[in-house]
Amino acid sequence: MVFAGRRLLLTLTVLGFVVHQITEALVPVLIGVVIDQAIEPGDGTALLIWLGVLCALFAALLFAWRLGELVSVRVYEEGARDIRRALVARVLSPAGFVRRRTPGELLSIASSDADRASGVTWLLGAAAAQLAAVLTAAVSLLLISVPLGLLVLVATPVIVVLLHFITAPLERRMDAEQAAAAAASATAADLLTGLRAIAGLRAEDAAVSRFAEVNRRSLLASRRAVASKAAYTVASMAASTVMLALVAWAAAAEAAAGSISVGELVAVLGLAQFLHWPVSGLAFIGAELAGVRASAKRVDAVLSDDGAAVTTTRSGSTDGRAAEIVFDDVRTPHAGPFSIRLEAGRHLAVRVADPRGALELQEALAGLRRLDHGRILVDGRDLADDASSVLAPPHQPAIFAGTLRENVELHRPLSDAELSLVAGIAVLDDVLGAAGGDWSYPIGERGLTLSGGQRQRVALARSLARDPAVLVLHDPTSAVDSVTEAAIAQRLRSHREGRTTVVLAASPALARVCDEIVEVPAPPGPASDDDAPSADRTQEVRA
Repeated sequence: MVFAGRRLLLTLTVLGFVVHQITEALVPVLIGVVIDQAIEPGDGTALLIWLGVLCALFAALLFAWRLGELVSVRVYEEGARDIRRALVARVLSPAGFVRRRTPGELLSIASSDADRASGVTWLLGAAAAQLAAVLTAAVSLLLISVPLGLLVLVATPVIVVLLHFITAPLERRMDAEQAAAAAASATAADLLTGLRAIAGLRAEDAAVSRFAEVNRRSLLASRRAVASKAAYTVASMAASTVMLALVAWAAAAEAAAGSISVGELVAVLGLAQFLHWPVSGLAFIGAELAGVRASAKRVDAVLSDDGAAVTTTRSGSTDGRAAEIVFDDVRTPHAGPFSIRLEAGRHLAVRVADPRGALELQEALAGLRRLDHGRILVDGRDLADDASSVLAPPHQPAIFAGTLRENVELHRPLSDAELSLVAGIAVLDDVLGAAGGDWSYPIGERGLTLSGGQRQRVALARSLARDPAVLVLHDPTSAVDSVTEAAIAQRLRSHREGRTTVVLAASPALARVCDEIVEVPAPPGPASDDDAPSADRTQEVRA
């Protein structure tokens, strides 16, 4: 997927590495030819000719090396960038994840795992180059001595196949190492997020102990992986060294018997020394591939997670018009069933008996989950097919590192007048006061310089600035005091006049400014499609 559009660059990478290794393998052969054809006979003209050929060979070697390195670096960097883009797009997708993933885990996958998975570029080039080097050396040895060439051709695949079978435990340990590192990153992120709470509870020692424990597990997993990799490296290098010693011994025996010339002996010894790297490299490909596969599996697990499998259209309509919304026999695992029709431009307070049900309704209105039963219609269109006119931000506010302005105008740039308007509705006076009225005031990573109520009001201002046709707020004032909550309720009602607004798990202050209130009970038992939409389970009260 990531490398599909770069087949030419990958081909150039492999070609550069292959040509480089072939020319490097021919260097000892050419030196042997120079000895036999020029030095031993004492032919000065032949010496100059062969030295020119040797210089041309070195020029080709350097050019191929430069080509392979430059193109491989480009493919690697662009591949890693594209993997990160795909991961970020998946993380930001409204479908969510089937299994909950911590920010630390996702950060680890988007950084180290993305880099390691993109390293398949190096593996492709290195494997092809090493194979070409071994074949070139084997053919050269066959031309010099058939037994020497056959020894290399038979021994190399045997060594590679034997070492391949011991890569399975190495792959498992490398996967465990990466998972433990992600867990350590997740713990660090959680502790930094809750730093204020930890200090308030004077739980610093417990936090340090917890972080030390996950680091100890990460260190243990890393040591196991390093030990397995070291054992694999020793075994592969020992096997290649034994094979090359046999080649050198056999060549010396043939030279002593007069079967090969002095120049051929020099060529064989040079090839034997040269073969040490490609043979050990081919044997080590399995270990490198184990690490790439482990990282690629973790990346693929995120990208292939279908989440809630919701395919709603989310164009983010902000045309300012109101929309009618109908809850038709709606039921989730912990809410409903209930039915109500809210006319365009009116305000609805939804009081859910079970807090889990309120969260489920917010996720359904945001397009993050499907209802167990019933449907939600917006201007006659099923919300599951088109959620473009509905904005349902989560209850827990997401505040990003940056300035106050950047967090409020996340969806589009706002004028100073628009910023002042939404700041007034969300009662951000204290935040702007601390910032000296400067909207470029930095609020720190995750908004840690703000209190919980301030973060909640910044998120509310951001939602109001988008001005959707239908705004869904899930308990938007739970972290503010009663006086501020009353002010927000009155200003919210005035600002959203003529816009459709739904407040979930509404407080009394917010409920009083709504046109309608619906009490949503928890389901009495397991939901089934045979349940009737019984009106006695839904109570509507006109405010």
